Amino acid sequence: MPPDSTSFAEAALPSSPPAAACRAVLQRRLAGASGVRAAVMATVDGRAFAHAQVDGQDLDAARAGAIASSLLALAEAFSRETLRGHVQYNSIATDRGTIVVVRVPSRARAHALSVWADRSELFAVTLRFALDTAAQLAATIDAPAATPIPA
Repeated sequence: MPPDSTSFAEAALPSSPPAAACRAVLQRRLAGASGVRAAVMATVDGRAFAHAQVDGQDLDAARAGAIASSLLALAEAFSRETLRGHVQYNSIATDRGTIVVVRVPSRARAHALSVWADRSELFAVTLRFALDTAAQLAATIDAPAATPIPA
């Protein structure tokens, strides 16, 4: 595929300044994490908002965002039903690594973050990475918009 071509899934992702700022946060965070393979930030209704992945990692951000948002909604419902509480995070252990889904703690609480890491990364490190990244994304989303410079 030529470098300037965009897949349908990529074309559907937002290109707004907040989405670009969140994408930059994810790229910066992934660059410093050895075992983390990818991260997708999605709206709680399942639309991918921003994502990043390491080279060689397949990623359909639209699909991953939809699944992660659904997973978080199910975890929320189960948490309310069983312990009458709110979900902090949800995790999945696989034979290839771990997946962590957290709600981004922005004022609107309108986004979820999913992070997956290979088996080389400890679960606790992946969880800390997800929680810290979610906090940085919340700060980015909640930051006031830049004041336009008068011409």
